[in-house]
Parts: sequence; structure tokens; C-alpha cells
Amino acid sequence: MHNKEKSDATGGVHPLNAQLDPGLLDWRYYKIEWSGSRKFADIIATRVAGAGYNAGVEYWLVDKAGLTVENGLVVTCVGDKAWTDSRPLAPTNAQEFTAPCAADWTEVDTDLTTGTLYKHATEDYYVRIAISDKEPDATISMLRWYQKKTTAPAPSFEPSGTYTQVSALGSGRMWYADSKSP
Repeated sequence: MHNKEKSDATGGVHPLNAQLDPGLLDWRYYKIEWSGSRKFADIIATRVAGAGYNAGVEYWLVDKAGLTVENGLVVTCVGDKAWTDSRPLAPTNAQEFTAPCAADWTEVDTDLTTGTLYKHATEDYYVRIAISDKEPDATISMLRWYQKKTTAPAPSFEPSGTYTQVSALGSGRMWYADSKSP
């Protein structure tokens, strides 16, 4: 399943907002784990095209069997890679989707209430993840990143770090971009 576009209320189609930094080589490898111990997603964020991948795209490989919400998650940048390096393979029970690496960040007016919200330990970054169904058939139905900034953030950022579950976004001006639209 590829989630490349979303429709607005007028029926128009717009590019999906996303924002993972594609690095300085051909692609950057990210992984997301629950509490740093159980991986549920690999992400290939491409800077240039190669090996059957388009430039400027996040390729998400989600292990549907690992989608049980925990109190924390860890986003790790495994490193910048060349197309000659090995790439993560989709799990047997995979959910796959794509999104552009560069985002048009949107200021939060009214936040979503679905899913589970996590805050980065040292940065004003948040991520909200909504999961449909239960493992082994669970899927990510929405994945939204947030940044607290006085002006619109740069098109991409590096979200690595430890995140802890919270009940609401902090105060101040918040911006969001979706890797998977609600």
C-alpha cells in the first residue's frame, strides 16, 4: 500500500506532507522501536534516485506484528548510506507506504485526539501514532510529526531520540507534517 497523496475538503489532491532528513549520501536509514527494544519500522529516506527508489521519498517498512503501543519509543538514525549498501527488507507481515521527504509544515490549529502522542526527551519534537486493529493484522493509520517553532520549520529534520508518551502537546506555536495522513 502506498500513501502518496491526500484529498482535501474540496476534493483536490495535494502532496502528502512529510519531513525525514534524507542525509548527505544516497539515502538515510532510520528505525523506530518501542521503548528501544522491539523494532516496528524501518525507513529509507532517499536523497537521490537509485536501486529502484525515487529521490526525496520516505519508504516505510512496518512490521504489522510489532504494532502494540508502549509508553515510549526510540527513533534511531542508523546512518547515511550509498545504493551499494544493503537495505532493510520488508518484514513478512509488512505494511508499506511512502511519503515525500520534504514537508510544507502546517501550523496546528486544533490537534488530533486519535492515536498515542510521544514527546522527544530533549527537543520540542512530538510524534502521534494511530494504530488500527490488533497484531498481527495491525496497521499504522496515521503518523504525524510535530515541532515547536516560532516560524515554519525547515522542510526536513532529524527526529532521532527517545520519546515518552504524553497526554498533550506543549504550549507555544506548533507545526505538524504527516508521514501517514489520518
